[in-house]
Amino acid sequence: MQEAIIAALNTQTFPNPKVGAVLVDKFGNIKSTGVHHGPGTNHAEIEIINNSVITEEDTLYVTLEPCFHTDSSPSCCAELLKTPIKNIVIGDIDIDIRTNGKSIELLKKNNVNISFEKNANLFINPHYKNQKLSIIKPTIIGKIATSDNNFIYENNSINKYITNEISLSVTHYLRATVDGIAIGKNTLITDSPKLNIRNSDVSNVTPMKIVFWGSDVNIEKYIDIYHDFIFLTSFNHSASNIYPLLNGEFNLNNIYSELKINSLLVEGGNYLHKFILNNLKYDSFYWFKSSKKITDGNQLTDPILNKLNTEYKVINKFPLKDNQLTTYTYI
Repeated sequence: MQEAIIAALNTQTFPNPKVGAVLVDKFGNIKSTGVHHGPGTNHAEIEIINNSVITEEDTLYVTLEPCFHTDSSPSCCAELLKTPIKNIVIGDIDIDIRTNGKSIELLKKNNVNISFEKNANLFINPHYKNQKLSIIKPTIIGKIATSDNNFIYENNSINKYITNEISLSVTHYLRATVDGIAIGKNTLITDSPKLNIRNSDVSNVTPMKIVFWGSDVNIEKYIDIYHDFIFLTSFNHSASNIYPLLNGEFNLNNIYSELKINSLLVEGGNYLHKFILNNLKYDSFYWFKSSKKITDGNQLTDPILNKLNTEYKVINKFPLKDNQLTTYTYI
């Protein structure tokens, strides 16, 4: 499933979902990989069917339930039933009303073994749920990394990373799922981040880089250094990478309309997370916590912790060696 996810992340298919599929033999060796390339092209499962010799002993991994309906591509469910495949592992049930469990039911009726590795599609296509529910706003995802005692920054440390290499790798895959990555002004000035994706298998994915800058007019040096960043301000400026979208009451739909962003990952510190939690809501939130303890630096503030504890529910907790990833969704 991980290989199918990575394959899907390297595609641009909007408004269709990114979907990846991998066919393996009985020994777990990969026989074929397929992806959907966008509207009007074959779906990932059809690519597998067209480019493989499928046997009963093979297993197909696909990040989203095979489509039940036929449109510009034939029904993947119907086409799979024409093959000898007997084992399919599905990432998520498709909430599209044209499918929504129908393919799973039909495949099972035809003696295909179905199992799940849930949340694959939710990870790859974070905006898919809002899109299908016709919610016209960007999907917004929060991410924070802390020490065991909730420090987000350590003073006088040459290593700006608190979490381990696995957490960092997951973060870079997470970046590859969104249209834009946002930080606050203080994070930009303190950390000088590149906001790129450093996992080599998805390094060609290039989300938009965004800074919630605010009202500070001392911006000239930064818009020159970070010429590939978009600065959201509360004042007008002649620079092409400044967008005065923070005037008055902030409206997330302005980002959607002006920047064409459907999904946004927020990696800020205390100020930006507090702003988002108080004025908007996160659709989901990722908290990476290290076993390391820090005594000198910036600590995650109580208002943020209280919001997460009262307005969000825990979905999963994943051990990442000496780190833990906790994922949340809005209640």
